[in-house]
Amino acid sequence: MAPFLVPILLLLLALALLIRAARRPALRALPPGPKGLPLLGNLFQVPSTLLWVKLIEWSKVYGPIYSYTLLWQPIIVLTRLRDASALLDRLSAKTSDRPRLIKLSEHMCRGRQFGVIPRNDLWKRYRRAAHESLNVRAAQNYWRMQEEEARILLDGLINHPEIEAAKHLQRESSSIAWRALFGHMTIPLEGPDPSEPMEEFIHESFRAVVPGSSIVDVFPFLNLLITRSKVLRSESDKFYEKAAAFFTESFSEPQTATALKWFLLAMILYPETAAPARAELERVVGDRPPSFADMDRLPQIEAMVKEVLRWRPPAAAGLAHMATEDIVYEEYLIPKGAILFPLAWSICRDPSVYPNGETFDPSRFIDSAGNVKSPLPRTHEDYLAFGHGRRICVGKSLAINSLSISIAHLLWAFDFQKGVDEHGAEVTPDPMAFLDNGATVYPKPFPVKFVPRISGLADRLKAVLSK
Repeated sequence: MAPFLVPILLLLLALALLIRAARRPALRALPPGPKGLPLLGNLFQVPSTLLWVKLIEWSKVYGPIYSYTLLWQPIIVLTRLRDASALLDRLSAKTSDRPRLIKLSEHMCRGRQFGVIPRNDLWKRYRRAAHESLNVRAAQNYWRMQEEEARILLDGLINHPEIEAAKHLQRESSSIAWRALFGHMTIPLEGPDPSEPMEEFIHESFRAVVPGSSIVDVFPFLNLLITRSKVLRSESDKFYEKAAAFFTESFSEPQTATALKWFLLAMILYPETAAPARAELERVVGDRPPSFADMDRLPQIEAMVKEVLRWRPPAAAGLAHMATEDIVYEEYLIPKGAILFPLAWSICRDPSVYPNGETFDPSRFIDSAGNVKSPLPRTHEDYLAFGHGRRICVGKSLAINSLSISIAHLLWAFDFQKGVDEHGAEVTPDPMAFLDNGATVYPKPFPVKFVPRISGLADRLKAVLSK
């Protein structure tokens, strides 16, 4: 491209944006937000990591519903359940689309990634097929396998304490998906792990799923140049070719391992909260491992799962929706094409629904009779971490079941104590020390000491697993 064309193209772009703005005076009715630069908007104020932390910071200044822009793209941030429910649930017919993620959806996945493709006929077919395989009733077909994997988890923690807990949790999460979705055998702790190549794919996908995370998503006009250049699209092509070959025998790894990491951290920092669930387990299951047949009599386990997902939602920023037409909401206009961010971290701490939201407290979900409280309206049965509207995670039931049986087994089998570092000093994990992978947030690694609570635990597990 001739050098003199660059300023001309930039001038034309600026002119097009000004004309668009002049034709859309209603954009002045966007929710308030941080002041940005002309044309660029808030591009240089948005961090490349821990985006949700910045969004929380802005909400304290501009209110529970506010907006910012990346170039010409308006982004609406929702931090209250009331607003998220009204816009993403009640008006889901208008807000269930996804923003155009050029790098991830069009280049890396060639329009075949179910979670990020537009709400078109292909998405509807994918959604229908996934629902048939993963709905509440269908998820019961995996109960026996999930029980077995939970017991393999305990067996690994007992017999291989030299392996960090995170790897045990990751193995269980991966193995459940590997078996549930493709019918394969369990993934052994000591290898080989046939799902290992997925780690790179998942990390790359999670980084790319955040709007504005790549240059082509910020400057869409570059897409024409990238599409025509093998050099510029080489990394995306390589990603697609590897992923396409691997997906014939693989899966999209769930985030239950992330939630279980937060569960262990909560047990270290709030050990007293385990007592009601353990008392319930002692009364209901005694010395035998828990099963799904026990779950109706274990409301404390359900409360624990709900609180883990509320206290530390794995996708802290939520996943972006897009408005497919103009929406007038209260005194604001949500323009067609606007991105809506349901900020899961804040919504799960909405004081009108969850008082003292920073505190880990499973008892908030238990009534005076010891039963799980009836969820308040609009809370999706207190599982807000799974999203809103027609984009609610289709694997929700499978994930909840995995968390329930895993947490029940861990509480039944072990007391959790602070681990030590390489110098033998006790380590207290920091609940605000995060590792950010774009779409998901998990705790920085911390050591845990697992102390068996059941006499002869190893032999008991061996006997159960050998059946």
